[in-house]
Order: sequence, then structure tokens, then C-alpha cells
Amino acid sequence: MGESTPPTDREPAPVEGTDDETARGRRGFIRAGVGTAVAAGIAGAGGTAAAQAYGGWLSDTSNYEATQDHTGESAVTVAVGAGENGQLFAPPAILVDPGTTVTWEWTGEGSGHTVTHEPTADDAEPAFESDQKEAAGETFQYTFEAEGTFRYFCEPHRSVGMKGVVAVGSTDDDLIEPTAGAGGGGGASAGSGLRSGADLAVLAGAVGLGAGLVLAVLSATDRLGDAT
Repeated sequence: MGESTPPTDREPAPVEGTDDETARGRRGFIRAGVGTAVAAGIAGAGGTAAAQAYGGWLSDTSNYEATQDHTGESAVTVAVGAGENGQLFAPPAILVDPGTTVTWEWTGEGSGHTVTHEPTADDAEPAFESDQKEAAGETFQYTFEAEGTFRYFCEPHRSVGMKGVVAVGSTDDDLIEPTAGAGGGGGASAGSGLRSGADLAVLAGAVGLGAGLVLAVLSATDRLGDAT
């Protein structure tokens, strides 16, 4: 007796050069493209929400992701000259209580830097402004008594995104816990905290939109395959 062929649920492979093969290839191509587009959209959602914080002040600051929560601390240190090129503040955005003293400490990297407050009104005087310093270990201090949002920058390197924010009392930005060594010479990696608020809302919307788009396109391609 000859051997019987076991039943299989596998869909037969398309014959090369047939319309069936062409339709399947077209559906596979569309599915791959949609998946890539959705993944890219979701990846960029968090960055878009983060760039809107503080009126976009930190949109070109490469090490900014969220605001470090330093409430409950009487003194906080921010590194001046952090990052690979020594042209960043670290952490770039902090939340403190009124009465907190912030000390900016120079790392000695990235040539000379300043810490210069950006007033909200064009005709207002800066609340604080340091001299240009370069040597490692140099410091500049300011005690924030009033609540508010204080944006600042480095005069020589403002154009490359060397900016910072001190939020006093409250902030609408997402908050993360200070990382180990935050405010030291190496800079902060603000990626270890939990996201909330705008980032989560944008991410959830991107996921929902992406899932709906995938289902719609897959349904359309399946119908196209059936028709062919």
C-alpha cells in the first residue's frame, strides 16, 4: 500500500507568475509599509509632546525629556558644560520649591559659558546673569524666592540649544525623579522616570490611530486579494 498524505491546513503556495502570487505580494508590501509608518508615528509622539513644554523653549535642547522633580530640597546643582560637546545644562529642567538655591557648576568642557535669565517681557531686566566662565569648578548661585518659570540660556551657545528652565512652585510639564548623580559633571539621563499628562495622551492617541489604520488597510488589501 502506498503511504497516504496527511491532511494539512496550510494554504497552498502561490504559483510563480500567477495573479494569486502578485496579489499576495502586493498585500505583503502594503502591510509592511503600514507597520513601518505606524511605528515611526508612535516613536515620535512622545518627542512632539515634550517639545511643547515651556512654550517650546527646550525644543532644540538635545538632553531634555521632562522636568526633574527636586521639590523638598533646599539646594540643587546644575552642571554647566554637560554632554558630548560640553554645550548643555544638566539637568536642563528642574522643579524646585520657593526659597531653593540653585548652584550652576562649570565642568570645564565646551569653552566659556554663561547662565543668563531670559525675561518674559522684552523690556525687563534679567533676574540673574553670570559672568562668562570656563574653568572646571567655577560656580554661580541664585536663590529663587518667587514662584514662576525661569528660562535661561548660555550666551555663546544659545543657538545650539544650550538652554534650561527652573520651575518654582509648580509646572505643567511631565515630572521625573532625579537620576543618580544628577547635577554633577556628567549630566542627567532623564529617561528613567514615568511619563504622564500630555505625553501619555499623545501616545495613546497614536496607538489607537495606528491600530485603526492597520485594520482598515489590511481589510482593504484582503478584499483586493479576493477580487483578484
